This record gives sequence, C-alpha cells and structure tokens, in this order.
Amino acid sequence: MNYPHLFSPGKIGKVEIPNRIVMPPMATNLGSAFGEVTPEQVEYYRRRAEGGTGLIIIENVQIDMYEGRSLVAQIAIDSDKFLPGLRTLAEAIHNEGSKTFLQIQHGGRQCTISSTDGLQPVAPSAVASQFMQIVPRELTKEEIKKLVNKFAEGALRAKIAGFDGVEIHAAHGYLIAEFLSPYSNKRTDEYGGSLENRMRFLEEIIQETRKLTGEDFALGVRLSVDEFLPGSLKLEETREMARVLEAKGINYLHVTTGNYDSISTIIEPINFEEGWRVYLAEEIKKVVSIPVITVGVIRHPEMADNIVAQGKADFVAIGRGLIADPEWPKKAKSGKIKDINRCISCNVGCIGELLANGKVHCAVNPWAGREFLWGEVRPAEKIKKVVVVGGGPGGMETALLSAQRGHEVILIEKEKELGGQMTLAARPPHKEKIIWFKEYLENELSKWGVKIETGKEADANYVLSFSPEAVVVATGGQPIIPDAWQLDPSVATTAWDVLRGTVKIEGKQVVVIGGGIVGCEVTAFLAEQDNWVTLVEMLPQLAYDAEIITRLEILKELNKENIKTMTQTKCLDVQGSKIVYLCEADPSNSEIQGDYLVFALGTRPNRGLYEALQDKVPEIYLVGDAKSPRKIYQAVLEGAAVARRL
Repeated sequence: MNYPHLFSPGKIGKVEIPNRIVMPPMATNLGSAFGEVTPEQVEYYRRRAEGGTGLIIIENVQIDMYEGRSLVAQIAIDSDKFLPGLRTLAEAIHNEGSKTFLQIQHGGRQCTISSTDGLQPVAPSAVASQFMQIVPRELTKEEIKKLVNKFAEGALRAKIAGFDGVEIHAAHGYLIAEFLSPYSNKRTDEYGGSLENRMRFLEEIIQETRKLTGEDFALGVRLSVDEFLPGSLKLEETREMARVLEAKGINYLHVTTGNYDSISTIIEPINFEEGWRVYLAEEIKKVVSIPVITVGVIRHPEMADNIVAQGKADFVAIGRGLIADPEWPKKAKSGKIKDINRCISCNVGCIGELLANGKVHCAVNPWAGREFLWGEVRPAEKIKKVVVVGGGPGGMETALLSAQRGHEVILIEKEKELGGQMTLAARPPHKEKIIWFKEYLENELSKWGVKIETGKEADANYVLSFSPEAVVVATGGQPIIPDAWQLDPSVATTAWDVLRGTVKIEGKQVVVIGGGIVGCEVTAFLAEQDNWVTLVEMLPQLAYDAEIITRLEILKELNKENIKTMTQTKCLDVQGSKIVYLCEADPSNSEIQGDYLVFALGTRPNRGLYEALQDKVPEIYLVGDAKSPRKIYQAVLEGAAVARRL
C-alpha cells in the first residue's frame, strides 16, 4: 500500500474510521437562506466521500439561526425542521463509505447578523473584533445558560440525524473561543478572568451535551491553540486546556489557530509554508492521550503520511486540498501523485466568493460547488475537431475538458512552454505554488491525448488549415501602456517583462506605476533584487483587486526598508526615467526620478485572432483575458463552461 500510515484505519471514541484523512469543516454558503441543507450541499460532500475521505466534518452548523449566523446561507440545527435535510446529508456520506461528524457553532462577535438583520452580535464582553469593527452586546448569565442548552440540543439533533459524532467549534474567534481567550473575554464574573472561569462555558456545553447524547456518541472540540496576537491564547495555556478537556470526556481535539484579527493563520494565503501548523498539534499530542487532528496547508500525501508515522498527530485534515481535488485520497492511495490537482492557496474561489456572499468555488477546480448543477463529465454528443489557441489556464482547461469529453483537440501556444500568465505569477516571492496547477494541467493534457504545439503564433490561416469545427480563442492580453507616453525602452519596461526575466534590474532606483496585485508583487520581486522601489498608485488602497486575506499578506511584503509606497497619486506624464505626478494631498505637480520605470497598469485583451476568424468557422468562443482581463479563477471557469457546451 502507498502511504501505509495515512491509509491505516483509525478510531475516535467508538467510531471506526477507514483512514486518517479528515475533511475539516469549511464554510460553503451552499445551504439555503433559511438554514436548510440543499441538494447542492449534499452532492458537494458526497463527492468528497466518494473520493475516499475517511472522516468528513460538516461545516459550522448554526445552533442559533438568527443571532449566531456567520454566513448568509449557513445551515442550522436549532429546530427539528432541519432534521430531514441533515438525515439526507449524513446518509449520502455514509453510502460512500465515509464517517461524518457535524460541527456546531455560534458566530459570537464575528457573526454577520448586524449587516443582514439589524441585530447586534453577542459576545462574552462588549469588545469589538478589529476585523469586524462591530461592538457586540455582552451576554447575561441567563443568556449563557440558554446557549449552553442550544449547543447540547443541536448535538442531540445531529445524533438523531445519523451523524457519527459532533465537533464543538471553540476556535477561530467565534463565541466559545471568545470566552476562552483573554483577548476577547473581559468579564469579571464566574465566566471571566482565570483559565478555570474562561473554560466554564465550554465545560457546561460538554456536560450538558453528554447528558443528552450519552457517553457513546463521539464528541470533539476544535481549539485555536495559538491566536498569534498580544494578550491572546498561547500554547502554554491551551496545553492546560487540552488536559482539562480530555478529563471532561471529549474524544478528540482538532488543533487549529487564529481568530479573525489574525485571519491569515486560519485560512492561509499562498505565502504560508506547507504544514506550518503541525508543530502545534504535536505539542498538544504530548499532553493528551485522545486522538489529535492537525491541519494547515498540507498538500502532499508524503507529508501527511509522515505526520502520522512520526506521531505528530493521529489524523490529518486536508481542507482546501479536497475542494481542489475531491479524489485526493484515492489518487494518493493508488500512487497517482501527479494526478492530484493540488490547492494553490490563492483563496479566490473558496474565500473571495464567500466574502462576497457567493458560494464555495475553486480557481483550479471549476466543478467545486457546482457538482449538483454540472453533474459528471458527459461524453460529447458529436465528436468535433477543436482548436484552442492560447496555452494559459483558460486555454489549457478548455483543451483538457474537451478531450475528456471525446473531442479531437489541438492546443497552440506561441511561447515555448504552456502556462501563460501562471508562469509569470509564480515568479514573485512565495508564489511558487501556482506552478502546481500548470504541472497538473500538463500531465492531464498528455494523458488525454491533446496535440500540443508550442512556439507557434497562430494566425487565422494557420488555424483554418486544421479545418476545425470549433475554435476557442484564449490568447490572453497585453500590458496597458498609455499611447500618449513615448517610452524609452532602455529605462522603461512592463511588470511582465521583469517577471519573465526579459529585463533584469538589480541595484537600481525603480519606480513602479500601478499598485494592483501585479504592481505590488513586482515591487516585492524587485526589492529582493536589491533595488530601491517606489510604488505609485492613484487609488487610496494598494492591492485593491486582491482577496482580503491575501491583500493583508501582500501589504506585509511591502513593509520593507527599500520599498516606498505612494497612494492617491496619479501619474500625469513620463519623461525618460522620470514621472510627473499629482498627489491628492499636494495640489502642485511633483516629480520622481528613477533609474528605471516599470508599468503595471493592467491588461487589455488580445482579440485580433477572434475578429479575424469571425464567420469563418462553425463555432468560435472567447475565454479568459482575451474576453476580459481578470483572474485565473474566471479563466478556468470560462474554459470549463465552453468545453461543456462543445
């Protein structure tokens, strides 16, 4: 067997689990606006069970539908009316051979109710989260007792619905975690102050839950063992918490980190190293004898297997990795490592969509969250010759899915290698994971017999020479440089040329014009090459086009001695290596002189081929930046959507 430790059976309480792979609870917004489980949600989880996951823990299920909700479409368990949908969900997972627990949660001061319902969030103390910036109302003792009962009653409903266990969400800065942490709990009664007092709410929940569900029902706690903030929970204290929780009779601990004010340690962006949190689970495991689950950017089966083999944890949570590839476990077990579509930690589909009140999706897996809507990959009704021009993510995805449906596919790319802007995007510091998706697509294209031509810039006549029945134009875009600026190529270039390596700049004074994601990342890249960089942006914010957690990390990258940033500053003119600008804070024009100017002003579509082929082929489609410059998420989604129609 490949990875024998990872694929050995495990046990939590009296629940036998077929392997050590856990899908941790991750919010999806796939429920209804009224708290019910939906067919979309059932199919989403069923696919992960079918893919071989040993234990699936259902996302933060609400014990107080209206006053504790963290998402607009979060499923709930505070009424018997939710039992039919929850039964269907548990049954669907069990039918595929997986075990399933259900996580119960209350959002506390981090809930969304104030913006959607006009209600004030509740918390142990009237202390606002810096991230949410909403002052909550302090709970009374009577309200605390009612919430204890709501948690316990929710756990009982989970048991009635057929789940194998319940996980109490005491992490990530939600209500129970707010009681546990001195960062958010400023109470002076028996629920605040000492560790014993701060644990009282959780202990009462455990005690009442055991009364209702019995000793044989699996019960666990998810705990942020370090919140990475001054005056917050730290490992020294949470080790003692772990001992107490085991003594209170819980069956496992799910070790995690952070709250919303340290949110990048909950849902790590691309710059975090694989497995960075495992050391915390290892420390907790030293002080308890119950099973411990670890989590945190674990992408490779070898790492997961080593964690179990070395006794650092008993189970390994593969979170976003299972969003990106539901068959991660099956592929790992069969040794098909190159076939795994690894999560690249971009946070665009899974987090960016949720924060915009959308549903869970994925930049590298367009099926994620659409399993019910899209169904399985269906063979084409009529086999066609399909020519795809452009080997970036949109073109590669189109070519792959078209081939999987049975079409004869030719993929043409003008550069010497496939990848398009993925190759450039992987060049700034800590962005190497992006290449994983390129490698996956190349492997799959080869498996499915796509004919690939690289180093060939296709014009209309060349495309027509294949006599295609369908053409997909995924030719990307070109960097924008205002036509009015006459640039001297000896001192001015684009961010793309810098990242591509066409232009090498070292030890210079550089001015980067444009402070979106690309401008910020090329600034960080240039700073690493011993340049002094001034970044100029006309808007009030830098990295305005980034998902919020990624943006926070990008801004940290810019906080260096050799980087200066200027926002609300408009570039008016370029004179050699000098720019003339207007800053909102100063009504007079000013100048910046650099050794080099680098432009990162966005992208314009390349549509020449599309226009040349109009009315000359039976079917023609635009995909990705050739249609409208955006992110990898939209390019891959459009590529898949087009391929499904061919």
